[in-house]
Amino acid sequence: MRQNNFWFICLLVLLSFLVSETHARQKVVRILAVGNSFSQDAVEQNLHELADAEGIPTIIGNLFIGGCSLERHLRNARTNDSVYTYRKLGLDGKKIEKKNMTLEMTLADEEWDYVSLQQASPFSGMYETYLTSLPELVKYVRTHLPKKCQLMLHQTWAYAANATHTGFKNYNRDQLTMYYSIVDAVQKASKQTKIKIVIPSGTAIQNARTSFVGDHMNRDGHHLDLKIGRYTVACTWFEKIFKRNVVGNPYYLKDMDYDQREVAQKAAHEAVLHPECITELTELKQPATKVNYDEHKVPVYTLPDVLTLNNGRKVTTAKEWSKKRRPELLRLFETQVYGKTPDRPKDLHFRVLTEDKDALNGLATRKEVAVYLTKDEKHFMTVLIYLPNQRKGPVPMFFGINFKGNHAIHPDEGITFPSEERMVAYGRKQMFPRGSAASRWPVEMLMEHGYGLATFYRGDIDPDFDDAFQNGVHPLFYKKGQTRPAEDEWGTLAAWAWGMSCAMDYFETDTDIDSQCIAIFGHSRLGKATLWAGAIDPRFALVISNDSGCGGAALSRRKFGETVRAVNRQFTHWFCRNFWQYNDKEETLPVDQHELIALIAPRPVYIASAEEDRWADPKGEFLSGVYASPVYELFGLPGLPVEEMPAVNQPVLSGTVGYHIRSGKHDINMYDWTQYVKFADQHLKKDH
Repeated sequence: MRQNNFWFICLLVLLSFLVSETHARQKVVRILAVGNSFSQDAVEQNLHELADAEGIPTIIGNLFIGGCSLERHLRNARTNDSVYTYRKLGLDGKKIEKKNMTLEMTLADEEWDYVSLQQASPFSGMYETYLTSLPELVKYVRTHLPKKCQLMLHQTWAYAANATHTGFKNYNRDQLTMYYSIVDAVQKASKQTKIKIVIPSGTAIQNARTSFVGDHMNRDGHHLDLKIGRYTVACTWFEKIFKRNVVGNPYYLKDMDYDQREVAQKAAHEAVLHPECITELTELKQPATKVNYDEHKVPVYTLPDVLTLNNGRKVTTAKEWSKKRRPELLRLFETQVYGKTPDRPKDLHFRVLTEDKDALNGLATRKEVAVYLTKDEKHFMTVLIYLPNQRKGPVPMFFGINFKGNHAIHPDEGITFPSEERMVAYGRKQMFPRGSAASRWPVEMLMEHGYGLATFYRGDIDPDFDDAFQNGVHPLFYKKGQTRPAEDEWGTLAAWAWGMSCAMDYFETDTDIDSQCIAIFGHSRLGKATLWAGAIDPRFALVISNDSGCGGAALSRRKFGETVRAVNRQFTHWFCRNFWQYNDKEETLPVDQHELIALIAPRPVYIASAEEDRWADPKGEFLSGVYASPVYELFGLPGLPVEEMPAVNQPVLSGTVGYHIRSGKHDINMYDWTQYVKFADQHLKKDH
């Protein structure tokens, strides 16, 4: 028993060290709101979760008295009255509450990075009420905060049109009068006090009111609705503070539907871009068609025939496919879906940055390789490579892009953590903790099975948010006067696929890697990019799609789960702009995703789904493999050898197209990897 206790204590010490090491590397952002029930609506829920979803550790405080005005805050400061309630969300997101707090005590509680002030809602649009109290209050607060701390003004929201709050009479009970008064008052107060940061919550709420949600952002006429109202304002705080587009942030309330999430995120994003005017959410005047998860409601559809040329002639031989039909389909996918990519850079070159031949306790050799995209070496991606030490000659390898940074795939301390300069390039203030994505990357298991593993961070090629294509590789290839890709040019998915091909150029130079036996894989949006990489670059020997959904393996015409409209509206940067013309018009697409799978032939492809991931349409993913099979048969190969969808956890591994649907949710786990290794053993290890 004593021995067990000893090891338990050792484990606790180790965990404590790892947590402290992570926090040392991850700068914690500390945010304090000094306000009233409106600050409670804004920061006590959702903001921590939005930041956590992007790997940003936060401590969030709210010091408040219900209905508290700037005048009362100042009076409390002068007398140091202990009359506040103080609620704080720690790093773990758990909330603690303290009563009878003073403003001075709370300002000293943390090394705050941001502190916000706000006026009580009845007076929020009356500039004269700011004049009498705010300058002295700002002076007091600044003397009690570290110099690094940035003050903010919270631009609160106008009441609902039918509000009964007595303060509404200050604005003639007119919502727009109140909104524009708030904007004007906060703008003037900002200039007077030299507070540069304004959180445009009021504008975000007003933006959302232009959507199908209408004037239903409040629960009692003045406080925010507990769901979409509070979430919208939290999105606004998130984007304004962290300077990261909130559209596409994966966190949202479980009981929010897709349309409400989209309204909230876009309303917040537009408010940060245009904080002093209302942006009409014209595309969101009506909710999207309700997400279909009912197989009986899948529309009747006709797929384009994979073996029929554009002129109507049938393809009957592998040669005709390769010379005629395949080029036709490639052009259609390039111009209508993913966008055309440029040639790889003429100045592409490489350098091994680090190498450890005794990594993972001697199991592997770890390399970090810079793939430079420009001669001046300002633009590059870092490819992390593990190779098994128990090898004879070059080894086959799995290769995929990662979501969170190379350092996140394994707790290995030897993996270089992104520098502050790189984080700025990614548009991030913090990166995810070391090893935080390790469950998706079974490094040791792959080494033990004789495979190498390579990866790079998606942000090295193009950070995954829409900034009009200024933050990634796209500007390197703009023509004179060009500021964004043309309608038929590459979006972010195509850029990631292009980056995979650039990395492949390096693999061909590394004598430890069998570049003829590289399997590429991707999960979710990276699965979409991986399928496209496999289609356009025949050097990849095997292609794996994991839960890739619409624009990946799932048939678009089924309109099940994620649709063309949904993916284009939520992630405006993923595909080329031409793809937008097929929103709600999938039947007019000149291609469908079974033809994307067919473009990989005769090379093997594996498609994986998850039972609970209905958004990705598992049946649509399976059917793409079925309908791509005739092309494999032209090459004398079995495609997907079954036409009926297999049972859960019953993988189909015997064809050149493999498939499984496993139990569980949208993720990539050890069950998936076990099937991929078995499939790769059949196709990549014939000569090993």
